Amino acid sequence: MNKSNKRYENLIAIILLVFLVGYILIPTLKTLNLSFLEGDSFSLSHYKNFLLLKTNRAFIINTILLGFSTVIVCGLIGTSLAFFIGYFKFPCKNIVSKLLFTPVMVPGVIIVIAFIQLYGESGIITKSIEMIFHLDKIPFKFAGFWGILFVHAYTQYIYFFINVSVAIKHIDYSTIEAAKNLGAKNSKIFFSIIFPVIKPALLGSSIMTFIGGIGSFSAPSLIGGKFRVLTTQILFAKSNNHMDIASVEVILLTLIAFVFLFVCRYYEKKSSFPAQVKSVEIKEIIIENSIVRKLFITCTFLLIFFIILPVITIFILSFVTSGTWLVEIFPKDFSLSNYIKIFTRSNTLKPFINSINMSVMAGLLGVVVAVPCSYLIVKTKSKFKFLIESLVMLPWALPASAIAINLINTFNKTSIFSLNKILVGTYILLPLSYFIGILPLIFRSTNISMYNLNDAYEDASKSLGASWIYTFRKITLPIIMPGIVSGVVLGFIRCVGEYTSSAYLYTVANKPISIAMVNAVFEYEIGLAMAYGVLTIVFILILSFISSVLKNKYKW
Repeated sequence: MNKSNKRYENLIAIILLVFLVGYILIPTLKTLNLSFLEGDSFSLSHYKNFLLLKTNRAFIINTILLGFSTVIVCGLIGTSLAFFIGYFKFPCKNIVSKLLFTPVMVPGVIIVIAFIQLYGESGIITKSIEMIFHLDKIPFKFAGFWGILFVHAYTQYIYFFINVSVAIKHIDYSTIEAAKNLGAKNSKIFFSIIFPVIKPALLGSSIMTFIGGIGSFSAPSLIGGKFRVLTTQILFAKSNNHMDIASVEVILLTLIAFVFLFVCRYYEKKSSFPAQVKSVEIKEIIIENSIVRKLFITCTFLLIFFIILPVITIFILSFVTSGTWLVEIFPKDFSLSNYIKIFTRSNTLKPFINSINMSVMAGLLGVVVAVPCSYLIVKTKSKFKFLIESLVMLPWALPASAIAINLINTFNKTSIFSLNKILVGTYILLPLSYFIGILPLIFRSTNISMYNLNDAYEDASKSLGASWIYTFRKITLPIIMPGIVSGVVLGFIRCVGEYTSSAYLYTVANKPISIAMVNAVFEYEIGLAMAYGVLTIVFILILSFISSVLKNKYKW
């Protein structure tokens, strides 16, 4: 690399470092500092006072319990489904495997509200069972720990399903056949051949579900009841202006996430399994026994029905006229009034527009930061690589509530990174939190394409006299575009219905659709809340469709 290109590389690396330090590292350190600060001196008193109370210790235990339970339940469901889809041959298999991705397309807060309408105390399913079996009381209570875990199982099994499904494709079936011929038992084959191959996928999925589980906010706040966790208490402390207590809770929550992350990483490196030279693909099994086959197909379609039921519910209830469904089990009055209300009143349409605008802003900023970071780390020998990668991936271990509190603690005063303005209470702080939350997602997705970029293309361009920037714009960027688009689409889906950081940072000017939905529920406008949900789902489907068309057109 010539000196001119090296100067460009160092200049970009320094600009990225300053940006990442200003908006990710300093906010994290601000919260850490505030948690140890009493007056103007260092003190452990906030931690001591917090941990002395039994109720506060219960919040920590509940959070850890919820995190581990989420990993176990999602692991069992997602891994089982991955093996069912991977090993067995049955009718409509392709359709079933696509429908299993449904929870990815629906933001979490919409699913929680749909579940409340189905399984809540006055839910359609709950009341129907009570009526059919003439019960004196409701058959189950969709609340507390089990209610939250139910929601987590639905929304997060997909991480295990996707990762384990990919891992299964790398199993060499000839080794399984060889083990069978040698008389090995099924359990021996699983733990000796299959488990080592899927272990990295299990550990990676465990990290994602654990951090998702302890950072969950919509389910604990809407159906948690007396089962309280750190995320709900952080908002409670922030609402009462106890930012010192909120900072202590954020640091404890972050510490829990980091400990789990490092333990999983340790075992991941310790148990690294050499990649196999795949020779024989997994053979799909046809179930010969007719009774077992019918039972299997019945269970499969019941599962699919259960997965798509919340989405069907959202669509149907979006047509319920507001104020007409209060005590009956089933709604009776349907109309287009909710959609008319959204599209004819600017104040009801505004939350939807706000969410779209802020998600676009977060996605574009994510591309501007993630792409050069990825290039520097994968394609150069920059001395800043380790620092940049560490800072980009830091938000991966930060729950959304921690990111929100970090930004509040930092930008409640003027600084050079806020252009000498106080950002708390302004429009920009919420899309900034969205950007920080999805930055690791876009970065990792771009990295995958960057690793597949053949260096020969860039070398040929440079040997013909093209500058580093020209080569990146004309050669590198078009090739890595699929990774960028995938990351942005996933990030956009996460942002458009985001509820956790929205609850901390929204203002009148940027109220997002997730807050508008929850407000509509509390104002007994279920139809309006569900209409918002339908608009969000439709928009995500259109975006995914466009992404898919572009991939096919340009053969990404």
